[in-house]
Amino acid sequence: MKDKKALKLFIRDNISLFLIIFLTQVIFFGFLFYIKGIWFEETVYFSFLVFFVLVIFFFVRFYKMGRMYGKLLLKSELLNDYLIDEPRSRLEENYNLMIEEMIDNNNKREIMQKQDKKLQKVMVYRFVHQMKTPVSVLKLILEKHSEEGEYKKIGRNINALEYNLNQMLDVYRLEEFKNDFVSEKVMLKNVCKDCINGLKDYFIASQIYPKLDIDDDIYVYSDSKWLKLIIHQLLTNAIKYSDNGQSVTVRAEKEEDRVVLSVIDEGIGIENADLRNIFELFYIGKNGRNNADSSGIGLYIVKRVTEYLGHKTEVESEVGKGTTVRIVF
Repeated sequence: MKDKKALKLFIRDNISLFLIIFLTQVIFFGFLFYIKGIWFEETVYFSFLVFFVLVIFFFVRFYKMGRMYGKLLLKSELLNDYLIDEPRSRLEENYNLMIEEMIDNNNKREIMQKQDKKLQKVMVYRFVHQMKTPVSVLKLILEKHSEEGEYKKIGRNINALEYNLNQMLDVYRLEEFKNDFVSEKVMLKNVCKDCINGLKDYFIASQIYPKLDIDDDIYVYSDSKWLKLIIHQLLTNAIKYSDNGQSVTVRAEKEEDRVVLSVIDEGIGIENADLRNIFELFYIGKNGRNNADSSGIGLYIVKRVTEYLGHKTEVESEVGKGTTVRIVF
Protein backbone atom coordinates (compact mmCIF):
# COMPACT_ATOMS: atom_id res chain seq x y z
CA MET A 1 0.00 0.00 0.00
CA LYS A 2 2.81 2.41 0.87
CA ASP A 3 4.66 1.49 -2.35
CA LYS A 4 1.55 2.32 -4.39
CA LYS A 5 1.20 5.69 -2.69
CA ALA A 6 4.91 6.40 -3.25
CA LEU A 7 4.51 5.45 -6.94
CA LYS A 8 1.53 7.78 -7.31
CA LEU A 9 3.49 10.62 -5.70
CA PHE A 10 6.47 9.89 -7.98
CA ILE A 11 4.24 9.91 -11.09
CA ARG A 12 2.58 13.19 -10.10
CA ASP A 13 6.00 14.72 -9.49
CA ASN A 14 7.54 13.50 -12.77
CA ILE A 15 4.65 13.42 -15.22
CA SER A 16 5.34 16.93 -16.52
CA LEU A 17 9.01 16.04 -17.21
CA PHE A 18 7.91 12.85 -18.98
CA LEU A 19 5.46 14.73 -21.21
CA ILE A 20 7.95 17.48 -22.05
CA ILE A 21 10.63 14.98 -23.11
CA PHE A 22 8.18 12.82 -25.03
CA LEU A 23 6.50 15.69 -26.91
CA THR A 24 9.82 17.38 -27.64
CA GLN A 25 11.24 14.20 -29.16
CA VAL A 26 8.12 13.38 -31.15
CA ILE A 27 7.50 16.89 -32.49
CA PHE A 28 11.16 17.54 -33.32
CA PHE A 29 11.86 14.24 -35.04
CA GLY A 30 8.36 14.09 -36.51
CA PHE A 31 9.04 17.44 -38.17
CA LEU A 32 12.38 16.10 -39.52
CA PHE A 33 10.65 12.99 -40.83
CA TYR A 34 8.06 15.14 -42.52
CA ILE A 35 10.76 17.22 -44.24
CA LYS A 36 12.53 14.04 -45.35
CA GLY A 37 9.26 12.73 -46.69
CA ILE A 38 9.21 9.70 -44.42
CA TRP A 39 5.84 7.99 -44.15
CA PHE A 40 3.48 8.53 -41.21
CA GLU A 41 3.93 4.90 -40.03
CA GLU A 42 7.63 5.54 -39.30
CA THR A 43 6.72 8.55 -37.17
CA VAL A 44 4.25 6.47 -35.11
CA TYR A 45 6.86 3.74 -34.72
CA PHE A 46 9.45 6.29 -33.53
CA SER A 47 6.93 7.78 -31.06
CA PHE A 48 6.27 4.34 -29.61
CA LEU A 49 10.02 3.73 -29.28
CA VAL A 50 10.54 7.07 -27.49
CA PHE A 51 7.63 6.29 -25.14
CA PHE A 52 9.01 2.81 -24.40
CA VAL A 53 12.52 4.13 -23.66
CA LEU A 54 11.13 6.88 -21.41
CA VAL A 55 9.00 4.39 -19.45
CA ILE A 56 12.07 2.22 -18.82
CA PHE A 57 14.07 5.31 -17.84
CA PHE A 58 11.45 6.44 -15.31
CA PHE A 59 11.07 2.94 -13.84
CA VAL A 60 14.86 2.86 -13.29
CA ARG A 61 14.59 6.35 -11.81
CA PHE A 62 11.82 5.21 -9.49
CA TYR A 63 13.87 2.18 -8.42
CA LYS A 64 16.79 4.46 -7.50
CA MET A 65 14.87 7.18 -5.69
CA GLY A 66 11.31 5.91 -5.20
CA ARG A 67 11.92 5.01 -1.55
CA MET A 68 12.49 8.70 -0.83
CA TYR A 69 8.90 9.37 -1.87
CA GLY A 70 7.80 6.62 0.50
CA LYS A 71 9.68 8.31 3.34
CA LEU A 72 7.97 11.62 2.55
CA LEU A 73 4.62 9.94 3.23
CA LEU A 74 5.69 8.78 6.70
CA LYS A 75 4.13 10.36 9.78
CA SER A 76 6.62 9.28 12.40
CA GLU A 77 8.00 11.26 15.34
CA LEU A 78 11.30 9.36 15.12
CA LEU A 79 13.83 10.72 12.64
CA ASN A 80 15.50 7.30 12.42
CA ASP A 81 12.40 6.00 10.64
CA TYR A 82 13.15 8.32 7.73
CA LEU A 83 16.54 6.77 6.99
CA ILE A 84 16.81 4.58 3.84
CA ASP A 85 18.44 1.17 4.23
CA GLU A 86 21.13 0.39 1.64
CA PRO A 87 20.81 3.45 -0.63
CA ARG A 88 20.54 2.64 -4.34
CA SER A 89 21.72 5.98 -5.70
CA ARG A 90 23.84 8.99 -4.88
CA LEU A 91 20.66 10.96 -4.27
CA GLU A 92 19.50 8.51 -1.58
CA GLU A 93 22.97 8.65 0.00
CA ASN A 94 22.77 12.44 0.18
CA TYR A 95 19.24 12.16 1.55
CA ASN A 96 20.51 9.86 4.33
CA LEU A 97 23.33 12.29 5.12
CA MET A 98 20.76 15.06 5.52
CA ILE A 99 18.60 12.95 7.86
CA GLU A 100 21.66 11.87 9.89
CA GLU A 101 22.67 15.51 10.29
CA MET A 102 19.15 16.35 11.47
CA ILE A 103 19.30 13.45 13.96
CA ASP A 104 22.66 14.65 15.24
CA ASN A 105 21.42 18.24 15.66
CA ASN A 106 18.25 17.01 17.34
CA ASN A 107 20.29 14.90 19.80
CA LYS A 108 22.45 17.90 20.64
CA ARG A 109 19.36 20.03 21.27
CA GLU A 110 17.83 17.33 23.47
CA ILE A 111 21.04 17.07 25.50
CA MET A 112 21.12 20.84 25.97
CA GLN A 113 17.43 20.93 26.92
CA LYS A 114 17.95 18.16 29.48
CA GLN A 115 20.94 19.99 30.94
CA ASP A 116 18.96 23.24 31.10
CA LYS A 117 15.99 21.47 32.68
CA LYS A 118 18.26 19.76 35.21
CA LEU A 119 19.88 23.07 36.11
CA GLN A 120 16.47 24.72 36.39
CA LYS A 121 15.23 21.91 38.61
CA VAL A 122 18.28 22.14 40.89
CA MET A 123 17.82 25.92 41.16
CA VAL A 124 14.12 25.58 42.02
CA TYR A 125 14.79 22.84 44.59
CA ARG A 126 17.52 24.90 46.16
CA PHE A 127 15.38 28.03 46.22
CA VAL A 128 12.38 26.24 47.77
CA HIS A 129 14.45 24.54 50.47
CA GLN A 130 16.25 27.80 51.28
CA MET A 131 12.89 29.56 51.59
CA LYS A 132 11.48 26.82 53.80
CA THR A 133 14.09 27.43 56.51
CA PRO A 134 13.08 31.05 57.30
CA VAL A 135 9.40 30.08 56.94
CA SER A 136 9.87 27.37 59.60
CA VAL A 137 11.63 29.87 61.89
CA LEU A 138 8.78 32.37 61.47
CA LYS A 139 6.24 29.66 62.30
CA LEU A 140 8.07 28.84 65.52
CA ILE A 141 8.12 32.50 66.52
CA LEU A 142 4.41 32.89 65.76
CA GLU A 143 3.47 29.93 67.97
CA LYS A 144 3.99 32.19 71.00
CA HIS A 145 1.44 34.68 69.65
CA SER A 146 -0.93 32.28 67.89
CA GLU A 147 -4.06 33.69 69.54
CA GLU A 148 -3.39 37.36 68.84
CA GLY A 149 -5.39 38.89 65.97
CA GLU A 150 -2.66 40.45 63.85
CA TYR A 151 -0.39 37.48 64.32
CA LYS A 152 -3.17 35.19 63.07
CA LYS A 153 -3.14 37.05 59.74
CA ILE A 154 0.64 36.71 59.56
CA GLY A 155 0.33 33.01 60.36
CA ARG A 156 -2.23 32.46 57.58
CA ASN A 157 0.03 34.16 55.06
CA ILE A 158 3.04 32.13 56.17
CA ASN A 159 0.99 28.94 55.77
CA ALA A 160 -0.02 30.09 52.29
CA LEU A 161 3.64 30.72 51.43
CA GLU A 162 4.63 27.25 52.68
CA TYR A 163 1.75 25.68 50.76
CA ASN A 164 2.78 27.36 47.49
CA LEU A 165 6.41 26.33 47.98
CA ASN A 166 5.30 22.71 48.42
CA GLN A 167 3.15 22.97 45.28
CA MET A 168 6.15 24.21 43.32
CA LEU A 169 8.08 21.14 44.43
CA ASP A 170 5.17 18.87 43.49
CA VAL A 171 5.05 20.28 39.94
CA TYR A 172 8.73 19.49 39.43
CA ARG A 173 8.33 16.06 41.02
CA LEU A 174 5.80 15.16 38.31
CA GLU A 175 8.74 14.56 35.94
CA GLU A 176 9.96 11.80 38.26
CA PHE A 177 6.54 10.20 38.58
CA LYS A 178 7.07 7.27 36.20
CA ASN A 179 10.22 6.22 38.01
CA ASP A 180 8.53 6.58 41.39
CA PHE A 181 5.19 4.89 40.68
CA VAL A 182 4.29 1.72 42.60
CA SER A 183 0.90 0.08 42.05
CA GLU A 184 -0.47 -1.57 45.18
CA LYS A 185 -3.70 -2.44 46.94
CA VAL A 186 -4.83 0.71 48.75
CA MET A 187 -7.54 0.77 51.43
CA LEU A 188 -9.31 4.05 50.71
CA LYS A 189 -10.62 4.69 54.19
CA ASN A 190 -7.12 4.57 55.71
CA VAL A 191 -5.63 6.87 53.07
CA CYS A 192 -8.44 9.43 53.37
CA LYS A 193 -8.29 9.35 57.16
CA ASP A 194 -4.55 10.08 57.03
CA CYS A 195 -5.16 13.03 54.71
CA ILE A 196 -7.89 14.47 56.95
CA ASN A 197 -5.66 14.10 60.02
CA GLY A 198 -2.82 15.79 58.16
CA LEU A 199 -5.08 18.80 57.58
CA LYS A 200 -6.59 18.77 61.08
CA ASP A 201 -5.21 22.20 62.02
CA TYR A 202 -6.50 23.71 58.77
CA PHE A 203 -9.96 22.25 59.37
CA ILE A 204 -10.01 23.63 62.94
CA ALA A 205 -8.68 27.07 61.98
CA SER A 206 -11.24 27.36 59.17
CA GLN A 207 -14.05 25.92 61.34
CA ILE A 208 -14.87 23.36 58.66
CA TYR A 209 -16.09 19.89 59.66
CA PRO A 210 -14.75 16.80 57.84
CA LYS A 211 -16.98 13.77 57.28
CA LEU A 212 -15.68 10.38 56.22
CA ASP A 213 -18.16 8.03 54.55
CA ILE A 214 -16.15 5.02 53.32
CA ASP A 215 -16.64 1.34 54.11
CA ASP A 216 -13.66 -0.48 55.59
CA ASP A 217 -13.50 -3.03 52.76
CA ILE A 218 -13.34 -0.59 49.80
CA TYR A 219 -9.96 -0.70 48.09
CA VAL A 220 -8.35 0.29 44.80
CA TYR A 221 -5.09 -0.41 43.02
CA SER A 222 -3.03 2.75 42.92
CA ASP A 223 0.06 4.40 44.39
CA SER A 224 -0.73 5.38 47.98
CA LYS A 225 1.82 8.21 48.14
CA TRP A 226 0.61 9.93 44.98
CA LEU A 227 -3.03 9.23 45.81
CA LYS A 228 -2.54 11.02 49.14
CA LEU A 229 -1.18 14.00 47.25
CA ILE A 230 -4.38 14.10 45.14
CA ILE A 231 -6.74 13.79 48.11
CA HIS A 232 -4.74 16.32 50.14
CA GLN A 233 -5.04 18.84 47.32
CA LEU A 234 -8.79 18.26 46.87
CA LEU A 235 -9.40 18.62 50.62
CA THR A 236 -7.31 21.80 50.72
CA ASN A 237 -9.38 23.31 47.92
CA ALA A 238 -12.63 22.22 49.57
CA ILE A 239 -11.64 23.92 52.83
CA LYS A 240 -10.34 27.04 51.06
CA TYR A 241 -13.63 27.68 49.27
CA SER A 242 -15.98 26.81 52.14
CA ASP A 243 -17.43 29.07 54.83
CA ASN A 244 -17.28 28.67 58.60
CA GLY A 245 -19.58 25.98 59.90
CA GLN A 246 -19.85 24.07 56.63
CA SER A 247 -18.66 20.50 56.11
CA VAL A 248 -16.47 18.60 53.65
CA THR A 249 -17.45 15.00 52.94
CA VAL A 250 -15.14 12.31 51.61
CA ARG A 251 -17.15 9.41 50.22
CA ALA A 252 -16.32 6.25 48.30
CA GLU A 253 -18.79 3.97 46.52
CA LYS A 254 -18.59 0.82 44.43
CA GLU A 255 -20.33 1.16 41.07
CA GLU A 256 -20.33 -2.11 39.11
CA ASP A 257 -16.71 -2.63 38.03
CA ARG A 258 -15.35 0.67 39.34
CA VAL A 259 -14.86 2.62 42.56
CA VAL A 260 -15.68 6.34 42.80
CA LEU A 261 -14.05 8.54 45.43
CA SER A 262 -15.81 11.88 45.95
CA VAL A 263 -14.72 15.01 47.81
CA ILE A 264 -17.86 17.09 48.41
CA ASP A 265 -17.99 20.60 49.83
CA GLU A 266 -20.83 23.04 50.54
CA GLY A 267 -18.84 26.09 49.53
CA ILE A 268 -19.12 28.89 46.99
CA GLY A 269 -18.98 26.63 43.94
CA ILE A 270 -17.37 27.21 40.53
CA GLU A 271 -18.70 29.36 37.70
CA ASN A 272 -19.72 27.38 34.59
CA ALA A 273 -17.35 29.47 32.48
CA ASP A 274 -14.43 28.35 34.65
CA LEU A 275 -15.25 24.63 34.90
CA ARG A 276 -13.61 23.55 31.64
CA ASN A 277 -10.36 25.36 32.43
CA ILE A 278 -9.79 24.61 36.11
CA PHE A 279 -7.23 21.86 35.42
CA GLU A 280 -4.98 24.08 33.28
CA LEU A 281 -1.67 25.16 34.77
CA PHE A 282 -1.84 28.61 36.43
CA TYR A 283 -5.51 29.05 35.54
CA ILE A 284 -7.30 31.01 38.26
CA GLY A 285 -11.05 31.39 37.96
CA LYS A 286 -13.32 34.10 39.28
CA ASN A 287 -13.39 32.65 42.79
CA GLY A 288 -9.62 32.12 42.77
CA ARG A 289 -8.99 35.76 41.91
CA ASN A 290 -10.87 36.70 45.06
CA ASN A 291 -8.68 34.34 47.13
CA ALA A 292 -5.07 35.33 47.75
CA ASP A 293 -4.11 31.67 48.34
CA SER A 294 -4.97 30.55 44.80
CA SER A 295 -2.02 29.68 42.58
CA GLY A 296 -3.55 27.76 39.65
CA ILE A 297 -1.22 24.82 40.34
CA GLY A 298 -3.12 22.44 42.63
CA LEU A 299 -5.79 21.12 40.26
CA TYR A 300 -3.24 20.89 37.46
CA ILE A 301 -1.24 18.51 39.67
CA VAL A 302 -4.41 16.55 40.48
CA LYS A 303 -5.26 16.10 36.80
CA ARG A 304 -1.73 15.11 35.75
CA VAL A 305 -1.25 12.61 38.60
CA THR A 306 -4.66 10.97 38.10
CA GLU A 307 -3.89 10.55 34.40
CA TYR A 308 -0.48 9.02 35.19
CA LEU A 309 -2.16 6.62 37.61
CA GLY A 310 -4.74 5.65 34.99
CA HIS A 311 -7.68 7.13 36.89
CA LYS A 312 -10.30 9.65 35.76
CA THR A 313 -11.28 13.03 37.20
CA GLU A 314 -14.83 14.41 37.12
CA VAL A 315 -16.15 17.71 38.50
CA GLU A 316 -19.65 18.96 39.25
CA SER A 317 -20.36 22.35 40.76
CA GLU A 318 -23.16 24.81 41.39
CA VAL A 319 -22.51 28.38 42.45
CA GLY A 320 -23.56 28.93 46.06
CA LYS A 321 -24.19 25.22 46.70
CA GLY A 322 -20.78 23.56 46.49
CA THR A 323 -18.50 21.39 44.41
CA THR A 324 -18.02 17.65 44.01
CA VAL A 325 -14.78 16.29 42.61
CA ARG A 326 -14.70 12.57 41.77
CA ILE A 327 -11.76 10.28 41.20
CA VAL A 328 -12.90 7.22 39.23
CA PHE A 329 -10.78 4.08 39.66
